[in-house]
Amino acid sequence: QRWCSYVKTAHGGNELLKKLLKEKGHQHKVNFQYSILEIADNHASKEDINRRESHWKNALRSRDYGLNGN
Repeated sequence: QRWCSYVKTAHGGNELLKKLLKEKGHQHKVNFQYSILEIADNHASKEDINRRESHWKNALRSRDYGLNGN
């Protein structure tokens, strides 16, 4: 569901992506690349999912050099 939102809107609700698209124009979305880095177990808790997502944001430094503001 979340990835479908990124496909439909090009920002998936991400405020930094929305700001960038507003500045550069919606066609700038052709420069975006999204990747699934890990598939969670169906029984993983929300806390586990958030912990793994935070791990990848730290590992890739996407808060420092990407468009992850949270």
